[in-house]
Amino acid sequence: MIRNLAQLKRTLTAGSRLEITAHWKTSCVGQVRRVTTANTTGFYSVVDGQPEHPVSQGNGGRGSVLWWGAASKWSFRDGVCTRFFDGGKERLMMAFRVLEKEAA
Repeated sequence: MIRNLAQLKRTLTAGSRLEITAHWKTSCVGQVRRVTTANTTGFYSVVDGQPEHPVSQGNGGRGSVLWWGAASKWSFRDGVCTRFFDGGKERLMMAFRVLEKEAA
């Protein structure tokens, strides 16, 4: 279970999958995303198995980006990683659960 931002950064690598459990844009809730790129500033993700989805087409095919930001903008509870907008923990940006890696 991920307990802090440092663990999350180590866990989310290209190919990792996550399920969105809450999002400021309600149409995104329930989406399973696959990380295409992760680096020191954030990660890009596409809708898993849907290359034609508008999210998957964004940023030249890398998908939607979520910047890491400060650790104070994150919450980790019961396996759910939650990122808040700047300005405090009142405005949820996105919450997700990292899914187990698929067997090769």
